[in-house]
Amino acid sequence: MTGLETAIILVAFVITAAAFAFVVLNMGFLTAEKAQSVISSGMSEAASALLTDSGLIGQFANVSGDQSDICLTKLTFYLKLSQGHEPIDVDDDVLVATYTNQYGHGEIYSTNGTIMTISGVNSDGDTLLETGEKFKVEIDFTQLPKSNMDPEAADWTEKYAHPYEEFRVEIRPSAGAVLTVERQIPAVYSAVMTIE
Repeated sequence: MTGLETAIILVAFVITAAAFAFVVLNMGFLTAEKAQSVISSGMSEAASALLTDSGLIGQFANVSGDQSDICLTKLTFYLKLSQGHEPIDVDDDVLVATYTNQYGHGEIYSTNGTIMTISGVNSDGDTLLETGEKFKVEIDFTQLPKSNMDPEAADWTEKYAHPYEEFRVEIRPSAGAVLTVERQIPAVYSAVMTIE
């Protein structure tokens, strides 16, 4: 009788230990899976999904005058999707783009579509930038109101970048890191130049 009771108690201990071990293992697997998804999403946020596909093409005004009078009036470049990323929506409702020069900072991509336009070059007609597609970005600084700059531009020359000055365009997609395009304008002797 004592042996039977001991066997029953041992079986109960073994079943309880097995159930507890199953719970512990299951929690470990769940934690490892959660950690893996956090690492994966962190990596996708840290890596830029957007890349510039070529150099920047600048159009300048007042090229016949002094270098201090020359203004960057238009900027053109191309975007593509980096490898391994999900498609990015480049619609003005989702994407945010800003412009910064030494005089101020302002938003340049909004629903009016006059300052910055993004159009598909070899896209399938939608606003999703997908693998293998390229989109053309055109920024017309002449359409940028002085009131859009923070602080507000004192005169029209402050909204433009000039030779030997730096400017920055930042494109913020809904997912992934910010694409920063930052250049210093060299000496300008032509109305259209590639800005390296």
